[in-house]
Formats: sequence, structure tokens, C-alpha cells
Amino acid sequence: MHFVIGILNEWGCYWTRILFCQHHVHCKGIRKQRAQLWDEHISSILKDLGFKSTTHETTWVNSEALLVCQADDFALGCHQESMAKSVYSNIGAKLTLHNEAEAPFEYLGLVDSFDGCNVLQTRDYIKLSAESYIQCLLKAHGWDNPSPRESSNKPKPPLHKSNVANLFNLAAGPVENTPKHKALEIEQRFGHRSVLGEILFAYALCHPDIGYAVMTLAKFSTAPNALYYKSLKHLAIYLRQTQGWGIACWHSEPVASLPEVPYVPMKFDDSLPVIPPPSHL
Repeated sequence: MHFVIGILNEWGCYWTRILFCQHHVHCKGIRKQRAQLWDEHISSILKDLGFKSTTHETTWVNSEALLVCQADDFALGCHQESMAKSVYSNIGAKLTLHNEAEAPFEYLGLVDSFDGCNVLQTRDYIKLSAESYIQCLLKAHGWDNPSPRESSNKPKPPLHKSNVANLFNLAAGPVENTPKHKALEIEQRFGHRSVLGEILFAYALCHPDIGYAVMTLAKFSTAPNALYYKSLKHLAIYLRQTQGWGIACWHSEPVASLPEVPYVPMKFDDSLPVIPPPSHL
């Protein structure tokens, strides 16, 4: 989603979503060839419609729209809904087989989620967050219910300063894949590699605030000690407290066709100033 975030101000006035029919996506070829055949098929259609593929992302652009692809799930960014529906119709016309009465995909309207990312589209800004993903992460490990002592008004830092020093100064834990490491993992009741990877995905989506904590903990992942496990779980709890946080991309001008939703600033520390929205607000 990094590429999308970088150009929301240019293309992001109106994001819609298209979901292709699973039958149509997987109807040709043996299992190992399905993804390749689908990619070749949809790529040829998009090229015929004037789209060009970017170098490093599964993203297509032309002079009026941006198309972000995730297998058979597409998000289309443009300035007007009429353009989104036009692209939808043009793809459908080329994708529909002779024995099909209608296009084998569904126009889902305004995007509210895509590729693990929650999308809030408003008159003045677009907000990206990982709220749904974080909720699934927490529920999978039994950490979804906060304790009575926990305060959601002001979350603690993702990684305590004292823990950073102790992680570097304390002795390393048992090396991975040893009996002692297995015993520590059973005692802590979660696999550190799984949790670290899941948190890393939330960081990559739209949580740059946990970048330092993730990268620091990754340094000790081959021989984790008890403090490492404690710090990793604390980081997951931090995400629980800040799951509604995200990245807001402001429109250069208000978009009248989108709903007006007041922007609520997110503050980590009372000593930090709140950055005001653009002047047109």
C-alpha cells in the first residue's frame, strides 16, 4: 500500500473496488498455472484499455485512473465515479465470454477496505488504518480484551526505553529450535516469529509509529529471552490501544460527493503539538 499512499492526493478523490468472480479467475489451467494465466489474461485487457504497468508494484495507470491489483481484487482510484464505472464497463466488455450474460465481476462501490487496509473516504481526507487486521491479530492470540487497569486514553510507548537498554545488555535467550527455546515458547504461550511477522505487516500497512520497536526486536529474534517475549506482547497491546490510528491523506480541495466526517487528531504525547489540517478546512 506504500505506492497508493504516495499518490492519494493526485488520484485519491474517489476510490472504488472491483471483485472478480472466482470461477472466472480460476477456470483455466492446472493449479500451478492459474495465477500466471490470470495475470497474463487481465494484463492484456488492461493494456488494450490504455493502462501501463508500474515497475515494482502490481499497479496500473493511465491518464485518468490508477488501478491497484491484489490477485482478483482491484481498487480503482480516479476523480469521478462516472470514470470508475466506465473503466468497470470496459473491462467487463473484454472479459465477458461468449456464453456469459453479464460481466463476471462485481462493482462494489466506494472502497472501505483493501488488502488488509481499512479505508475511510471523506469530503476532506482519506484515512488508511489497519484496524480490522489488528483486531484479527489480537483475537488469534487471545489478546483482544483489555484488562480493567488498561487506559486507552494515552497508550504507553511501543517499546520502553529501559527495555531497549536491557535487551542489548542482558544475556541472549536460548537459540531457536533448541529444547530450551521450545520450553520458553511454551511458557510464553505464543510463537515469537508468528507475532513478529504479524506486527511487521501492520507496520508496513500504515503504522510507522512502531517501526523502531519492530526493527529493534527483530535484532534479537534468533535467540529471544523472556524480556523479548514480554516486549513483543507489549507491542501487540500497544496496537490494541491504537488500532484506530492511521495515515490521513488530505485532498487539495474538498470532494463534495464524499461524506463529511470530522477529523480527530491522534496524539501520542501531550507535549507534542497537534498538526492542523490543510488551510481550506
